[in-house]
Amino acid sequence: MTTVHRFAAPEYAALTVQMRRGEHPALLFDRLHALGLVVLHESTEAVQEAIARNAREGDAITTATNDEARELNERIREERVRAGVVDDARTATGSDGLSIGAGDVIQTRRNDSDVQVANRQTWTVQAVGQDGAVWAKENGTGRRRERTVRLPAGYVAEHTHLAYASTAYGVQGATVPASHTVLSDALDASGVYVGMTRGQETNRLHVVAADVDDAREQFVAALERDRADRGLVAATEAAREPIVGLVADGPVRVVNTARARLTEQIERADREAAKWEQAVTALDRQRVEQRAEADEQQEAVAAADARAAEVRAEVATPLIEQATADGTAYLTGRERMWEAQTAHGQAGRLRKRAAGRAATEAVETHRATEDAVRRCWGSLPAGASGVEPWAEKVAGNQADADPRVTETRQEAEHAHRERTRLAERHLRESTILRQQVLGSATPSAAITRASGWRARAELARRDLAQIEALPVTEAVQYVRDLAARAEAERQAAERAQAAREARAAQLNDFTRRPGDHGRTPPDRGLGL
Repeated sequence: MTTVHRFAAPEYAALTVQMRRGEHPALLFDRLHALGLVVLHESTEAVQEAIARNAREGDAITTATNDEARELNERIREERVRAGVVDDARTATGSDGLSIGAGDVIQTRRNDSDVQVANRQTWTVQAVGQDGAVWAKENGTGRRRERTVRLPAGYVAEHTHLAYASTAYGVQGATVPASHTVLSDALDASGVYVGMTRGQETNRLHVVAADVDDAREQFVAALERDRADRGLVAATEAAREPIVGLVADGPVRVVNTARARLTEQIERADREAAKWEQAVTALDRQRVEQRAEADEQQEAVAAADARAAEVRAEVATPLIEQATADGTAYLTGRERMWEAQTAHGQAGRLRKRAAGRAATEAVETHRATEDAVRRCWGSLPAGASGVEPWAEKVAGNQADADPRVTETRQEAEHAHRERTRLAERHLRESTILRQQVLGSATPSAAITRASGWRARAELARRDLAQIEALPVTEAVQYVRDLAARAEAERQAAERAQAAREARAAQLNDFTRRPGDHGRTPPDRGLGL
């Protein structure tokens, strides 16, 4: 293959052929620079800033490593949030540890027939649910109506990440209007070629360099890196099939690559575990602080209630005694009135006048007592058995109107309102903190994830220690055993998934069958 037809400019198409062959890298760099396709920067941060501000929607952005891609993805997302393109109010957390919100471009990294997604598909997020699920629309299919899928929170956390920037392996096969490739010490010939051949119109190379000569040296080193006289085409094929290529390059490279991969896995697992552990710690710390505040406020409420009850008792006790005496006097007078009236009615002619005077005096005395009790207490006791509850009620009413009781009662009510406000504030603060550190996950899920990531890190450390302790030839075999084990686990998972899908399909078929199993529905015959 000596010609390519991807590019709008024939001159650039010819350069890509030379780039693929790895011929005359210094002259190739000068031609790229003359075309304005080489951009020099003072620092890595300047590269990230420039790409974040200038890259257009859909541009391919290529880096050498996953860590570089993650840092660039984070910076690009910050710029998109600032521009209002991405919503950062409600987010989920992807497998790279970065936030995902509406407007973000993401990539799914595991085939899942239930969710109807494939490995390395790209999507644009439409919404994020309260449970952390993500609704996303498929990108770049050319369909009139693009698919929208719901990615469960667990799938997002384990198998989805931001997709603005990627390694060369991640952008292979893509054809876009423009591309940006970040040159670093880790980028090799195949990475340069893949990154610089994604754009149909423009392909820019970003280099951190003091001047053009420095940038040229870095470019030449990248095109000569890891070629081992195999040519650039062979290097590109090795990038597509890393295990085969690495074995061909020799056992040392196999071991070093495995060590690098395990080191990256350890770093990522430690980072993820620390993130979830810090989240749990933050929640625990907040819970302890809030409990202390709540206990302190509860003590204030109890003290205010006790003080209010004490003051009311002090005020009410003499009033109850007075009301009891007044009520008893009223009932006694009423009894005497009734007795005098009865005696007057039963008196003979000689005692009638005296009995009448006694009855009149008893009525007047009773009425005076009744009026006094009504004026003082507002009501009258019904009978002797009701004097005590009546006295407590009417005395309590007067006690409640006493300024001393009113003041302490208001202080107690204020303490209760403060306790309610404190509980509401605690709820708001805990909700905000949970959203900040957990997203849609629960505290128990955070503990589980932290434990899972720690276990992954420990397993990778054991594998790395084993590789480093073995001679090279034995280490190569151990690496191959690890790859075989991973492949076996993957196949087992796929078989289990297929079995689940088959069972679900059978159940769905059974539940959708018509009631009459003997009839053949229309248009279901042999079609002959």
